[in-house]
Amino acid sequence: MKNSHPKWAHFLLCLLLFLVSTPPARGDSPIQDASILLKKVETRAGADGFSAHFFQESPLKAIGIIETAEGQVWFRQPNRVRWEYETPDRLHYITDGESLWIHSLEDNQVWSGSADAFFGKAGGARFLSDITTVAERFITTPPVREAHAYRLILTPKSADDILERVVLFIDARTFDITRLVSTAKTGEETTLSFSGFLRTSPPLSRFTFDIPEGAVVSPIQ
Repeated sequence: MKNSHPKWAHFLLCLLLFLVSTPPARGDSPIQDASILLKKVETRAGADGFSAHFFQESPLKAIGIIETAEGQVWFRQPNRVRWEYETPDRLHYITDGESLWIHSLEDNQVWSGSADAFFGKAGGARFLSDITTVAERFITTPPVREAHAYRLILTPKSADDILERVVLFIDARTFDITRLVSTAKTGEETTLSFSGFLRTSPPLSRFTFDIPEGAVVSPIQ
């Protein structure tokens, strides 16, 4: 299974996205420093994980349509994620931080391999598993307050980065990242919107996977 599958890019971009933090006090002034805003995203009260519903939009400019998908995602520190696409295809991506499994429920196929080997140490969206590393990989512009959210633009420092830029939309009250727009060097743009946050740690069993009986199993390549 090649990692050029379009859903892989979206999975990489959102891997281990910890979005929850403490609401600011009423009357706080707008945040003008990106590092302060990211600290608000990073620091959070309560559990070390959460779940949310996601809706994905991927414009296919060559044919003039927008490909959509949606489902549910669960995160738990460190490096655990379960990403379940339910429409239009039922594809589940599960990692416990070390192993990675992809399960196509429609044809009962499973791909498995090493999470580190596939994602790399700094590739894809590994920076989102630790917001403190954003400054290492990206140049950040001052955040812009737009209605009830902040818009923060991230530009990769390395010319070899697969991304052209990432735009985060951060709720000004809760500091949840409610929308994420990524643009690849190829020009492909993907928008992920998050809603229905459940701010409790998912059980560890959520991030393990038992291969179903009769499944066709292949290594991730």
